[in-house]
Order: sequence, then structure tokens, then C-alpha cells
Amino acid sequence: MTDDRRLAALWALDEPPAQDPAFVLATLDRLARRRFRTRVARLVPLLVATIAVCWAIAPSVEAVFQSGGVAVAVAAAVGLALTIHYAGDAAHRQLM
Repeated sequence: MTDDRRLAALWALDEPPAQDPAFVLATLDRLARRRFRTRVARLVPLLVATIAVCWAIAPSVEAVFQSGGVAVAVAAAVGLALTIHYAGDAAHRQLM
């Protein structure tokens, strides 16, 4: 009987440790936050470039509005919005 107890105690040492749900959730949260910060850091240059382009073309857009070319200005705005949308999708796919 004593050998059985000793063997059972030795085998108990080989059992996998119990999982701590709080530790698992904290680890997953930390990983998710790190991924989020990485994605935001990768999108900041795109945001800065978009702001720079908008700032650079602002005088041209204003001139078009003043000359009565509202349709051209609207088409340019739609084109810029589509460019930003597709650039954002491409950046999102690249991050995945």
C-alpha cells in the first residue's frame, strides 16, 4: 500500500497545472492591447499623409468653388474619399 501511495504522489506531480482564468484573460487582454497599439501606430503615417494632401489641395478646391465649378469640386471630393477608403482597406488587409 505504501508503494501505491508513493506512486500516486509521483504521478500527481506529472499532472498539468490548473489554468487560472484571470491570468489567461489578463494575458489575452495584454496581447489585444499590444496589437491595437501596433495597428494604430501603422495607421498614423497614413493619417498624416492624408492631412498633408488635403492641406496641399485646399487652395485648388477653394478656387474651383469660387469659380462656380461645384460639380468638379464634388467629383474631386468623392475621388479623394474613395482613395482614402481604398487606401484604408489596403492598410487594414496588410495589418491582418
